[in-house]
This record gives sequence, structure tokens and C-alpha cells, in this order.
Amino acid sequence: MAHYKKYTVLLTCLLCIACSKSDFLDKKPNTNIVIPNSVADMIQLLDNQNIFRSNSASMGIMSGDEYYYASADVYHALATKTEKNCYIWSQDIYTGEIAIPDWNMPYQSIYYCNAVLEQWDKLEPEQKNSVPGQFVRGAALFFRGFSYYNLVSVFSPAYDESTKTTDLGVPIKESANINEIKQRATLGDTYSQVLSDLTSSIGYFSNTFPVQNRNRPSKAAAYALLARVCLSMRNYASAAKYADSSLSCYNKLIDYNTLDTTARYPLTIYNDELLLLNATAVYYGAVLTGSASLVNIDSSLISLFDSNDLRKPVFFRNETGAFIPKTVYAGSGSYPFTGLAVDEVYLVKAESDVRTGRLNEAIAAMNTLLTKRYKAGTFKSITQQPADQLLRSILLERRKELVWRGTRWTDLKRLNKEGANITLKRELDGKTFTLSPNDPRYVMPIPIDEIAISNIQQNIR
Repeated sequence: MAHYKKYTVLLTCLLCIACSKSDFLDKKPNTNIVIPNSVADMIQLLDNQNIFRSNSASMGIMSGDEYYYASADVYHALATKTEKNCYIWSQDIYTGEIAIPDWNMPYQSIYYCNAVLEQWDKLEPEQKNSVPGQFVRGAALFFRGFSYYNLVSVFSPAYDESTKTTDLGVPIKESANINEIKQRATLGDTYSQVLSDLTSSIGYFSNTFPVQNRNRPSKAAAYALLARVCLSMRNYASAAKYADSSLSCYNKLIDYNTLDTTARYPLTIYNDELLLLNATAVYYGAVLTGSASLVNIDSSLISLFDSNDLRKPVFFRNETGAFIPKTVYAGSGSYPFTGLAVDEVYLVKAESDVRTGRLNEAIAAMNTLLTKRYKAGTFKSITQQPADQLLRSILLERRKELVWRGTRWTDLKRLNKEGANITLKRELDGKTFTLSPNDPRYVMPIPIDEIAISNIQQNIR
């Protein structure tokens, strides 16, 4: 596949950067691919944040309804056609642009994961069974599953059990063979790969949560990601199960009353709620840097926060009447955070519990979370209420809590499948642009350079 061939040289360069203190850079005959041979080398590669922290999807965020450009002039000055076209949901997003990060970066991560897994299989049993050796396999499986999920979230339709064998997923690569071309798997098979990788990873992680290194995956993080994936599949029973499993591993929440809400960065990197640090790669600068002069948070979203809700001053700052994101869990900058955190797990649990008839459990989860989010003494506990009313309340809190977290696009896709009937609208240059529920434009086109080399099937927009 095209992305694999591109990484023949990239692997050499990045491994040299990631592992400059190591001796493992041996070359395979007649190739430019270098292979990590020891457990320590594999860990160094998996710790490379340029590969595994910056590969989340961008186009869903750019196409979502959480932000708007400050002016038409800002829009017209955008650096790439992809940024412009995502904003107005054009049928042809790329208009000739190639090397699309949302496609290339996850496949780069998959390539490295496959290389590690192949070498891991060649280790001696004592190396495999060591604590570091077990972590290596778990981390490679975890990151591969996360990468496939990032791909399917933007390049495939929302999961539907009734059409999973005919809807298209993405090509599944389970080897580091750069010459192997794979066609697109079904959506069902792609999600099966994601679930298999993530569930398999859990058995290789220790029972200790890595408080001091939240760049690394763990049982709590793997369960949290499984909960996110199952929620996107509308498999609410499994989502609730995995959310409970994650919370049983780690469930610490921050009381926002303890934060300095006037600070530029109220939440620090590696804060207590963080399960796994990850952030969208800033390839499309205007949206993903959240610059005060370029991007504002949508006013209808801001209006959802009342005066006692501490999330408003923690998440946003007011710039002459327009709100822009501060930061969430990334600790600096204003770009979206797409990693895993405890608050999201509580919200997955609450929604899934309601949808599976466990109303008391859902209410308890919401009260546990929200009491930490409002000014002390102002939060009124949620009490027993009809399931549909409770679900609406939870979905509202989900939107408020997870703003600028990279989850909104998949939420829109799955909620419209549930009949939410959400229509997106933009105003630009006196024109109104709309995206109707379940529109084919919710699925991004496969990059044209990938089509040219691999001849895989294109999405219909």
C-alpha cells in the first residue's frame, strides 16, 4: 500500500531519532528498514510520541459543529484546501491535495506496531515473559487497535450491525511487508480487528496503573478505549462493561473547585484524570491550534454552561466576547485532546447504563462526575426520572464535558443513526451550508494518492 512504501525511509529516520542511544539499528539486507531487536529497543520505539501521540483524526474535528472561523477573511486565508472544504462539507475535500495526515499517520503507527510484533515473536521465551516484554506486546496491540479506530472513524460510515458485512472499513495490515497491497475490509471486519487488538492487549499489561508515565497504555486505558469503541458501535452493553472495568482499575476525578479557573492552563499535563496522553496532530493549523485570532467555540455550545458550571472558565477564555479553547488535558496549547480520561469513561458508563435499563447506576455515575464540576454547594443531584429524560440530560453533559476532545464527529454519526436528526449549518460569505443526518459526506474520501497506487475502492460522497 502507498502509505507503507512511504515509510521505508521514514522508519530508518525516525528510529534513529527515537533510539539514538541504542545499538539496535541493524539493517535487513537489500532494504532501508531497520528493526528493533531487543525489548528495550522496542519500548523506545513505542515511546516515540511523534509516532503514537500525534496520529488522531483531524478532519472530523474540522467538520464538526464545535467551532467557527472568526471571519470570512480568516477562512479564505487558510493554508490548505482540505481545511476549507471540511468546513463547508464539500464533496471533494482534497481538490488535488495529497499526503493526507488522517490516512498516513495512523498507517505509519500500524506499520511500526507490526514491525514490533513481528520482532517480538522472535524473542526468547524469557524475554517475552518478562514484565517489559509483556508490556511491549500489549502496547503494540493497543496502539494498532487505536490507529485502526482512528481510521474507521473518519473513512467509514457509522457502525450498523445490519450493514456491517456490506459497509466498507479500511485495509487491514497485520504484517510489516511494505509490498503487500490489501483491499478494504468490511466495516464489521475492521471493527473486529480493533476489538481483537484491544482485548488482546489487556492480558499483557500489569495491574498497576502507570501514574508516572501516562504516555504509555495500561489496562485502565485499554478498557477505556474499548468502552469508547463499543459506544461508537452502539453496543451499549459492552460499552458499560468496559467502562466499569476501566473505573475498577482507575477512577480518580479532579474537583474543579481546586483549580485556578483564571489561569491560562488550569489543567496540567499528566493531571489526575488522565489515562493516556494523546493529541490530534497539528497539521491543519487554524482549527487545531485554537488560535484566538482564528477559531472560536460555537456560541450555542457556550450557552449550555450556566454560571455555576466551572467547566466554562476551565475550558475556555473570553476574547472580546468570543470564546476560544484554553486546553483540556494536554496541559498547554489550545489544540484538541484526543486521548483517554476518566471523565469520558463515566459518561460512557452513564449513557450505556441508561440505554441498557440500569437507571440507578447511570444516575450515580453522573452525580459522581458533576459534583466535581460545579461550584461547591451549587450542584443539585440528579434524581430518579424517566429514562428518556435522563438520557437527554446525559447526552447534554457529554457534549459539554467532551468539547474539543475529538469525540463529537463519531457522536454525531452514531446519534443520527439513533434518530437524533441533527443537522449542521454554517454561514459563510452570505451562503448557508448544511450537512443533513446520515449524509454520505460524514464519510471522508480515501486520499487520491492512495487510490492511484493501491486501487482500493473509493467512498461515495
